[in-house]
Amino acid sequence: MEMSVRKSFVTFVVCLWACYCVSTSAQLQADYTQDFERLEAGALAPAKIHTQFSAPDAVIGVSGQAWRSDGFSSWLEIPWQSGPELSATLWVALESYPSDREVPVNNLSPSSILNQWEEGAGFDVFIDTYGRWGIRVHTEEGEITLTAPERFPLYRWVQLGVSIDRHRVALYLEGEVVVEAELAAPLRPADAPLQIARSPREVDMLNFTVNRLNGAFDSLRLYQRGLSSREMTAVRAQVAREKFDAQASLVVPASRFADDHLRPRLHAMPPANWTNEPHGFVRVGEMWHLFYQRTPNGPYKTQMHWGHMASRDLLHWRNLEDALWPELQADDFGFDMKGIWSGDVIYDGGKAFAFYTSVNHFDRLKHSNPGISVAVSEDPELRYWRKLGPIINSKYVRDFRDPYLFRDGDSLHMLIGAALEDGGGLDHYVLEGEEKIGPWRHLQKFVSVPYHEMDIGSLIWEMPVFERISDDAYILLANPIGGEVTKYGEPATRAVYWIGQWRDGLFHPLYTEPKHLDLLPGHLAPTVARAPDGSLRAIGIIDERRSPQAQENAGWAHTFSFPRRWRLLGDGRTLGQSPAPELTALRGEALFTSKTLSITPQAHKLLHPQGAYELLIEAQGAPPLALKLDLLASDAGEYTRLEIDGVEGRLVLDKTHASLSGEDEGPLRLETAYDSSAFGPLRRLRVFVDGSVIEVFINDAAAFSFRSYPKDPMARQVRVQSLGRDQSGQVRVSAWPLFLPSVMEVVGTH
Repeated sequence: MEMSVRKSFVTFVVCLWACYCVSTSAQLQADYTQDFERLEAGALAPAKIHTQFSAPDAVIGVSGQAWRSDGFSSWLEIPWQSGPELSATLWVALESYPSDREVPVNNLSPSSILNQWEEGAGFDVFIDTYGRWGIRVHTEEGEITLTAPERFPLYRWVQLGVSIDRHRVALYLEGEVVVEAELAAPLRPADAPLQIARSPREVDMLNFTVNRLNGAFDSLRLYQRGLSSREMTAVRAQVAREKFDAQASLVVPASRFADDHLRPRLHAMPPANWTNEPHGFVRVGEMWHLFYQRTPNGPYKTQMHWGHMASRDLLHWRNLEDALWPELQADDFGFDMKGIWSGDVIYDGGKAFAFYTSVNHFDRLKHSNPGISVAVSEDPELRYWRKLGPIINSKYVRDFRDPYLFRDGDSLHMLIGAALEDGGGLDHYVLEGEEKIGPWRHLQKFVSVPYHEMDIGSLIWEMPVFERISDDAYILLANPIGGEVTKYGEPATRAVYWIGQWRDGLFHPLYTEPKHLDLLPGHLAPTVARAPDGSLRAIGIIDERRSPQAQENAGWAHTFSFPRRWRLLGDGRTLGQSPAPELTALRGEALFTSKTLSITPQAHKLLHPQGAYELLIEAQGAPPLALKLDLLASDAGEYTRLEIDGVEGRLVLDKTHASLSGEDEGPLRLETAYDSSAFGPLRRLRVFVDGSVIEVFINDAAAFSFRSYPKDPMARQVRVQSLGRDQSGQVRVSAWPLFLPSVMEVVGTH
């Protein structure tokens, strides 16, 4: 009986509270409402969304549609006349914390979720690059700042609330008070528009504004009075407490880049903004995971994150939440506060371990700046990680970065790209025991010869790779940079490698002068993983060769290569690279196969594809291929030319007519020798074209990849002709359009 009475009383209280909330919410009439159901300028007025793209991004919201900011070019402003009292509620889902310059904490320039601010007046709900947030209010007696005790949530829809009356300021999250304070004097109203996703304290790097906000926004309500805590609770109660799908809301809509003819459609790449080297390529069960350097907030480089994507087939890539990002462990210190640089991932005992380069603003050795840090994930999808902190500092070298791990029997080794006293090289450690955090024992040598005999005049080696390439041979690969090595000079920034043997705990290269990974610069820093059959797959970066302004205008920078298959060629000294066999699944119905074509001095228009395609040209008869191949060509005079001379053993990439935009960077003409003794007579040419990416494979053995940027969206012609006036011959040609095959699972584009 007593229990029944108690239950009845509880039910009565709940019903009474529900009735109160309904009654209160019915009395709450907002003075301004914006639900973002239509984002056209006329429908939004008097509000205005600023964006460099053709239209604001619309995504799924808390109720109906929401607006999605891009992190660097977009913000919203509303002409709003406020007084000494005001309140606001706004639904927010952040993909990332705002970027900033890589500076100590005291020099940061926070972004803003919501503000109405001018010098000496107004309010600002600020958030910094580490997720610390709060509100500053300028009253008639001066400025006060309140800071929330917890970091702002990421990848989750939450309702933010602000209430300011003449005696009190309060900040709310999900209808609950986060922080509040009494006011000694009322708010001094700002004569400025109300803004969302733009800081009153903007900071620039080069041509980029770097501290805007990247997220989705919905259901804005403005009131010309302060709301009580009960009223704020009632406003939150107007929306059911269900779990909203923030992932769906943080998708980058296809409309953002729909008109960008230079953006690849089939290559793995982040959904938007800036990326650099892929790394941590690992296969867990049936899923490939690829991690990569990322700035989620714009097409610029600062405060690196680890992005994360996954695929079952190396074709369909699902973009997941960032795995790691800079954080603080104290008010002014975090061991990776300046950035999460490249590294490697291993999977062992049902756990994934990420080894990465952590950087901060403090002492090189005492605070491991740089250091090798570890994070662990026990999540089957590798989505959630726990940082364990630094395990190694750079005390044995001048500088280091980019750890790579390999097993030798029961031992786990770590190679780290390093700056030595006399140039680039490696730092080498071996694990003592089973715990991945160590202790790690330093080894004096990894290679049997001095590094200065192997180096090409660099300051430091980056992104090392060391793998078995055949039963008794290994490959060591590095990316030397700095010193005499420059991106557009000679020697150019590119991947180099050595083949050799691994015995007695040392790598014994067959030669000291390295070989180039690719025939020409443009693709570098590959990361590798084993396929189920034990063969190696490699994915690298095909970097930008256009101006920073062009990258800002595009809204993205850099892309990854198609996966390649690595093998040792017959000479036992040369790496062979072919398109990964998985890529054949991209082929649609052939445009033509084994078509015999006479090559003459007159250019022949071979095809005019509408999208990505694969082209195969094979020599017919005894002579090797000798031809000019124009890609991304137009009648207006744009074309990218390959000169293939199998007779003289010469390759030329000529981009002098590739673009009329004037935005290209770097040398427009590159030439190299072709080594037929290593790769075989030049008889087979496979070319993949996807947006601005061109990837070339010769004899399924030699490779190079690069970017080209025609201004004309219709510059898609493919033309072929002989090298000289007195040369001719015949070839067999096949071509396929490339499409992603349909899959049962839904592949996200967040």
